[in-house]
Amino acid sequence: GLMAALEFSPDAKQRLHFDPALKVGPRVAAAALEENLIARAMPQGDILGFAPPLTINRGEVDEMIGRAKRAIDRVTDELVRSGDLKTGQQEAAFTV
Repeated sequence: GLMAALEFSPDAKQRLHFDPALKVGPRVAAAALEENLIARAMPQGDILGFAPPLTINRGEVDEMIGRAKRAIDRVTDELVRSGDLKTGQQEAAFTV
């Protein structure tokens, strides 16, 4: 099969990490599941892993990315509302 992953950072250029107490990876994984996308938060930090089948086609990849983006957008909005992510940081942190 295939493997893919996304790493989340409040400042990708400086390779900063979110406060572990925010549990960004697990929150995005939970939001992805609500979008009917199975992904898992990796124990190394704010990393979201995917393992699509080897037979996945372009349309299915597009659907997977769309579902992941909706999940990420939901968590981004939560982080901005709580003050844990500044509005200017959200594009650097969650570009898909």
